[in-house]
Amino acid sequence: MKHTSLDKIIPYLLWLCFICLLAYLKFIHHELWKDEWQAWFVAKDKNLIDIFSFLYYEGHPALWYVYLKIFTVFTPWIEPVILINTAHLITVGLGLYFLFVKFRMPLFLKVLFALSYFVFFEYGLINRGYFLVILFTFWAVWLLSQQKYSRWHMGTILFLLCQTEVYGAFIAISLGFFIWLKYDKLPLTSKIKEITGLILGLGIFFISVFPRSAGHVAKTRGKELDFFDSVLTAFQGNLSNTYLIGSTNDTFTYGWTNIGVLLSVFCLFCLWYIFRKHPKIIATYALFLLMMISFSVLFFLGGIRQWGIGFVFLIAAIEWLQLDFLKEKVSTSMLTLFCIFNLVHGFRACGEEIKLPFTNAEKAGLFIKSKVPQKVPVVAINKFEATPVVGYAGRNFFELPQGVEFSYFRWVDKIYLPTESELKLFGKFKNVGGIVILSPKPLDVQRYPAVQLWQKFDTLNYKKENYYLYSLAVK
Repeated sequence: MKHTSLDKIIPYLLWLCFICLLAYLKFIHHELWKDEWQAWFVAKDKNLIDIFSFLYYEGHPALWYVYLKIFTVFTPWIEPVILINTAHLITVGLGLYFLFVKFRMPLFLKVLFALSYFVFFEYGLINRGYFLVILFTFWAVWLLSQQKYSRWHMGTILFLLCQTEVYGAFIAISLGFFIWLKYDKLPLTSKIKEITGLILGLGIFFISVFPRSAGHVAKTRGKELDFFDSVLTAFQGNLSNTYLIGSTNDTFTYGWTNIGVLLSVFCLFCLWYIFRKHPKIIATYALFLLMMISFSVLFFLGGIRQWGIGFVFLIAAIEWLQLDFLKEKVSTSMLTLFCIFNLVHGFRACGEEIKLPFTNAEKAGLFIKSKVPQKVPVVAINKFEATPVVGYAGRNFFELPQGVEFSYFRWVDKIYLPTESELKLFGKFKNVGGIVILSPKPLDVQRYPAVQLWQKFDTLNYKKENYYLYSLAVK
């Protein structure tokens, strides 16, 4: 009886330990990057209607922004960094609750999955909406493991998955396909609630997010590759760069390689072998991979952050499978190999997070917060790079040529480089004796002979993102 009680307690203890460990890394060591601040500012500075109309530029559905909107209410009393970390940690805690407490897979596998690079670092530590994909995927998988479940419950989850990320929409479609296969003998009317949730979710996703012009698609694709290179890069990125992460150089940066493609074929074989006795899971996984690779080829190549959703889908499929790990030694070895690569890469990433600052944005922002009076305007050269500095400075900066304040940016905007005379004219318009200029790169002294370098923030950092602060006398 004692042993049984302990077995019930251990999953809860591990769940709490993981939450505490992530909370420690988040609040003590993690510096928020531009992606994290961008979502916060969009949620804080726009009303709900404007948020939905802005999603066209973001390429992400609304759920993460709407969720953050709730926490922006507390900004008069609590620092944004604390609010952002707290909001995200709640989603992580809920997702890990399903993994540790609700899932039936062995405890050792739960720990390996929870410590993986994608679940722990890329989605668990960094404050973005991707963990909402994990939360609702795990929730749906848990529901499907029940003998009976509420069809409206599942329909709602499929709807919400479509509002997380485009990759969440792929999982929602895959889950819907699996439900159709699993209950193929039931009449269509019995599955109408899941179908309604999925169709409604996809409809809202397409209306609010999907690019409306070819020009926008071209600007958001990432790299311009020919079709052959696009296919092989997408193939390698969604397979070896996901399941054997670190086995080759980053596919997005360095492109596909012969060894990377061969390892991807090996990953494909491993996935087939693990699920070979379950044709419905194989068909569902094939549909998911086809959507992921097709999207990478046709619309947005993606990177480790996006491709890693494939590893999340693997966790979901393993929970469906209920693999006999003692009998299926080859399958267990393959799955363990995937986990080891993820584990090693995750430990390295966490080590870098502790050892080095992510960028120099926090240092620059806190310097501005303490040294630059509120009445002195700060003009940003390249507001895309300036957004995290805005967050840590606790004040909006100005952009030219419009001369208006900003906090967030639009991903497709071009960078405008003002002349020195424009900067002086802006200072006169603001009726101040001088302005401060923030730039991610040193300014050309020939183009800006009157500016004075005040402070530079170029110490060693993980992303190699530096900042230079200049002063310019106006009068």
